[in-house]
Amino acid sequence: MTLRRDGDEAVWADWRDPAREDVDMPELRFDAGQYEAEVRRAGEDRSWEWPAGAVARLLEAKLRRRAAWLDRWKCELEEVWASRAEPDRIHVVLTHPRVRPEEGQPWLQFGMSLPVSGDGPADQAGRLEARVTAGDPRLAAEAWGGSEEHAEQLASPWPAHRPQP
Repeated sequence: MTLRRDGDEAVWADWRDPAREDVDMPELRFDAGQYEAEVRRAGEDRSWEWPAGAVARLLEAKLRRRAAWLDRWKCELEEVWASRAEPDRIHVVLTHPRVRPEEGQPWLQFGMSLPVSGDGPADQAGRLEARVTAGDPRLAAEAWGGSEEHAEQLASPWPAHRPQP
């Protein structure tokens, strides 16, 4: 469907379903102020989030605000993520060099698996931010992508047994 604003109303219209071309739903209209308030409320609701997910979200926000810490090592933060299957760990993923090069040029992906404790998510994110940004992330992390040849070309370490993220 398409969402648009029409004066004081938020409108859901032009419903589509690629799997079913016969979708025929009416246009729905909502008070725009109430709609925007509900979208904000839903965006701020974190009641569904598990502790490691909260730590990952908070740490990623902190690291993105400090993007310059990666510049000196020509790295870029790809993502920070958590899995419900690993409630006691989060993962930080970086790319080197900062911008993926042309086809055939060397690149590496680095990953860190970090422990999550029972402490508050904000406290943990602060501690993990200090740990992650303390030095060269290429030395603190493991190569998760790229190749041994690329590591040699970029003068970066390559583990004997590459871990699975």
